[in-house]
Amino acid sequence: MRDRPIDRAPSFDVIVIGSGMAGSVVAGRCAEAGLRVLVLEKGDHPRWQGRKKGMLARVLSTYDDGAGERWPTAVLVRKHEGQRYRESKAAVGIGPGGSARLYGAALGRAARADFERDFQPPQWPEPYRDGAALMNAWPVAYDEFVASYREAERLLAPVGTRDPLDPDDDALLGAPPRISPAHEALVARLADNGRHPFRMHVGIAYKPGCSECQGNTCPRDCKAHGFNRVLEPAMAKAAPVTLETTATVHAIERGAEGRWTVRGENAAGEPVAFQAGKVVLAAGALNTPRLLEASSAIWHGAVPPLVGRGLMFHTNDMFAVENPEGLSFHGPRKVLAFRDHYLDGDLPLAECQSLGMVASPALIAVHLYRAVQSHGLGFGVFGKLAMRPIGQIGYRIYEGSEMFAAPLQDLPYAENRVATVRDAEGRGRIAITYQPRKELIARVRRLRQLVSEAFAPLKVRFPTTIGQPNYGHPMGTCRMGSAPDHSVVDARGQVWDQPGLYVADASVFPSSLGINPALTVAAHAIRVAEALVAGAGARGQWAPLDTSAWQDTSPAGSAAASAAAS
Repeated sequence: MRDRPIDRAPSFDVIVIGSGMAGSVVAGRCAEAGLRVLVLEKGDHPRWQGRKKGMLARVLSTYDDGAGERWPTAVLVRKHEGQRYRESKAAVGIGPGGSARLYGAALGRAARADFERDFQPPQWPEPYRDGAALMNAWPVAYDEFVASYREAERLLAPVGTRDPLDPDDDALLGAPPRISPAHEALVARLADNGRHPFRMHVGIAYKPGCSECQGNTCPRDCKAHGFNRVLEPAMAKAAPVTLETTATVHAIERGAEGRWTVRGENAAGEPVAFQAGKVVLAAGALNTPRLLEASSAIWHGAVPPLVGRGLMFHTNDMFAVENPEGLSFHGPRKVLAFRDHYLDGDLPLAECQSLGMVASPALIAVHLYRAVQSHGLGFGVFGKLAMRPIGQIGYRIYEGSEMFAAPLQDLPYAENRVATVRDAEGRGRIAITYQPRKELIARVRRLRQLVSEAFAPLKVRFPTTIGQPNYGHPMGTCRMGSAPDHSVVDARGQVWDQPGLYVADASVFPSSLGINPALTVAAHAIRVAEALVAGAGARGQWAPLDTSAWQDTSPAGSAAASAAAS
């Protein structure tokens, strides 16, 4: 399709940019409803596919990815405007499935309070009092959103048990596998201390020999995500969906008759263009706002001020609980959770949950390296290998402990943001400006106190730096709201004043929740798909297209490709 004028570019009902949890769910649902869907994915299928990695390979690939599973260039990070950026390897996935291929499979619902309350530090007592956050109550009621939670659970089939403290928890859950004697002892300890543990909600099928595949691709598709549970099945049924990998999108333009044009380039660096009545951004909270900024012409150059701002992460807070009575932890590890401290009065805290990984020298080496990176330092592969003896020393301290995590809720502040910065080679880089606030540090300290009390008299150790962000959970950079003066998109994810342009990923979150974001992302994506299907009218008619040579070499296409952000 060379030398194709833009008015004859391949045309679809919906173009979805990104094939992670959000993009795969939107694309699969729309295609099964009969809409002609094109999915543009920057990455390719992982080179590890079908081959399981050992722990050392996983540790090293967290930073130097040989599988093509992670964002190919380091992100740039700083704490304040005016500071120099430093490089950091963020846990951002790439390729079909996106970051969800690598996630820990936690599929818990947020709480009603997350949707209904606007958490504001000026109203809190010391030491938690701080400056005002952006509005963070959700513009959609929990009772409306919960139907999408149920549908997401139907698609992703988590296992677990319901939270005994939450009368709203009617999650659709399969039966989890039996836990070990050591986990049973931890359950008893928590119950004796007045806590209410339950089986963590996880999207793991637990096939024979399952190792839970934390932090890497599951070679047997035992771990559920949007691509393998929604988009791939739709493709297998010959639904009208086309997946284009190694496709870099540069900009979105408003075309004639209310249609949209998406411009970019293929793997060979050749400019391409596609048209659709609707476009869905699902590139993740670090890339979706950057793509909107690169598409400033749709606002005549005046990008809405909140695009890219309000960036939130969960804190990367982990803790190790000593093994009660030296019992065995054999079998599954991502098994326990409790929400007794999800809220502490007016303070939003977190669900405490099994990390799902054994305290090993390799795991400790990972967190030592992250601590070094958080201070702006770094070194090559040999330096990482040199950390393994240090990890061995740490292992002697944590040996036999059970590792837990607490995704403590962050709040949105306008000064925390993501943008595009050009490097010396002219490449557009993900650039993060993020400073943990005083109130966040104080809330982490409070949660650590409560966790220590929950497991007492068992010893609890905290190996991570207070306030260290979990870069794998970016949220909030195209926030959802009830009006354009405090948000970027409406309650269904449509960009204000841009009919037919939607955001389906965690960019839309007004708050970060005290739980992992995956299930809420899938549920929001279902709502976006429902809006697209409801507004589509007659279903599209589909015939497979030969996309091998899609290219737009018109002057307009070439100019846009050369000027757009990467």
